[in-house]
Amino acid sequence: MKRRICIFVWLAVMVVYLAGTTLVADSQGWLNNSLTFKINPKFSLRLSNETRCNELTYTDPYLKNWQGGIVYNPGKNLYVSFLYKREDTKKTSYILHENRFNLESGWKLNLSKKVAFDIRFRIEIRRYEDDLAKDHLRFRLRVRVKTKMKIGQLELEPFIAMEPFADTIVDEIFRYRFYAGFVFPMGKHAGFVINYIRQGTKNKESINILNTGVELKF
Repeated sequence: MKRRICIFVWLAVMVVYLAGTTLVADSQGWLNNSLTFKINPKFSLRLSNETRCNELTYTDPYLKNWQGGIVYNPGKNLYVSFLYKREDTKKTSYILHENRFNLESGWKLNLSKKVAFDIRFRIEIRRYEDDLAKDHLRFRLRVRVKTKMKIGQLELEPFIAMEPFADTIVDEIFRYRFYAGFVFPMGKHAGFVINYIRQGTKNKESINILNTGVELKF
């Protein structure tokens, strides 16, 4: 057990170090935690929260959100979810409050015993309070490949993903995210996630993100 913890800590430090040595000044630290509770074979409850910070040291937070909703599994490798998200973003002179309604669907294909491919499509209905931003729809499509590997007794689930964004304001793809990282299983019901995100937005500088969090599933 101690050996597994030491290897895990070493890998986490290496990811942070390698990310830190390649990140430019415009970098951020994000924290994402989630809880999924299975009600029956078809339905689950999903809760999550996120904090985004302007620094890799997870200081100077500028965005927080809380999300909850229902996940429906019509088949083994398919799901549909209906989620509500409350998001508060700190601007220069005010706080932007958003009520977001998400319709999400995902499909998974096992390419082998250790390799899986999945697609997630999400429609976001974004509504803002006090007319401080324009209400709109946003569309996201994430394509991901995930595998399993062992380093000694340590089990890891590395993954890479790409996700384009489009919305009804610009009517075109305006943003891409690239993900690379791993999930470290912490028992039957928990996993620690650490990954690097490269976000490119049209007419803006790219952002480098260190994203971490805990996933709980019951």
